Amino acid sequence: MFGQSYFQLISPLIFLVFALGFALLWHYARYIRALRFFALSYLLGACAMMGDFLRNAMDPVVAMYVINPLYIATAVAFCAGLFAFYRGRIPWRALAGQSAVILLALSWFKFVQDDIVMRTMVMNAGVFVMFGHAAFELRREMRRLVDRILQVFVLLNAFQLMLRTLIVLWYERLTLTEANYADSIAALSLHFALSIAALALAGILFVMFGMEIVSNLTKTSWTDPLTGALNRRGLEARVAALPDEMPGVAAHAVVLADIDRFKKINDQYGHEAGDRVITQFARILTCGARENDFIVRWGGEEFMVVMPGADAAMARLFAETVRAGFEAQRHDGITDVTVTASFGVAAWPASRPIADSAHLADRALYRAKRGGRNRVCVHGDADRQAAVA
Repeated sequence: MFGQSYFQLISPLIFLVFALGFALLWHYARYIRALRFFALSYLLGACAMMGDFLRNAMDPVVAMYVINPLYIATAVAFCAGLFAFYRGRIPWRALAGQSAVILLALSWFKFVQDDIVMRTMVMNAGVFVMFGHAAFELRREMRRLVDRILQVFVLLNAFQLMLRTLIVLWYERLTLTEANYADSIAALSLHFALSIAALALAGILFVMFGMEIVSNLTKTSWTDPLTGALNRRGLEARVAALPDEMPGVAAHAVVLADIDRFKKINDQYGHEAGDRVITQFARILTCGARENDFIVRWGGEEFMVVMPGADAAMARLFAETVRAGFEAQRHDGITDVTVTASFGVAAWPASRPIADSAHLADRALYRAKRGGRNRVCVHGDADRQAAVA
């Protein structure tokens, strides 16, 4: 009895510690909605196992409709956390339907055909289906190594629930009753197995969420908060990674873009209107860029677009497309002025520092400004035209 009670008390304590851990993580990383569901799942699991420990002090019907729904809610919250993290939306109808089927089957094997062995089978089989369904549905979203490991452990936990239940019930099926269930091998083995599963799953989840938080911190340090474009630190990191991303590519292109007469917009319409114009310009640049291009907020209203593997002609076509799109764009609060942008384009030989090409693109941008704004100039075009003349 002492050994069984020990395990039945240590299990909810383990669950409670992990519930607090997930809640603490969510306090500092509220953008990860899944953390709330995992904290709730482990808290409900702790409550369910404490209910199991106190089962003998309850009426059998009350115990069935308190403890079993807590175990079901534990599984539902855990699966909801998986769906929230990997898919962003939770299939509440499917989870509610599975829960309802389990509760109906439990009621049948209590009031119509009273059989504690079947009730135990129903509970474990129901949770097996929930976990198995979640792991199968999210198989395409779980692509990283840590995701695959989590998927394997979720499935292993589901299978051990069924296998352990079949073995234990085969051994205890003739002696298991309502009166002795709390002290039975079935209850003790359940708590022991859940404790091991809780440790394994929580360990993987903490690693996964740690990676997510570090990735978000890195992304935040690399990006401009207003536009979402890279900042200069992000540019340096992406440029350093280019030889690995595109090995053997000898040349790229750089585009510098600057919103025309932006100071006048700020002075006349206010900084909020100016911020909206900058954000809209960044969005149009991003929409016009290719998948492997990257947008950098170079400073103020000026942006750089790095186009890996592109030549100057392709970069010029991109710049002309963005220029025309931005000129046609209308901005909230700015009704009597057409906002435009100027562009400078330069080739970037991969053997040279990007700062050299940025300087050449800046000279081309200066020519576009001096030539009347709202135009695209390519470095080298003026020299070729002068030679022809």
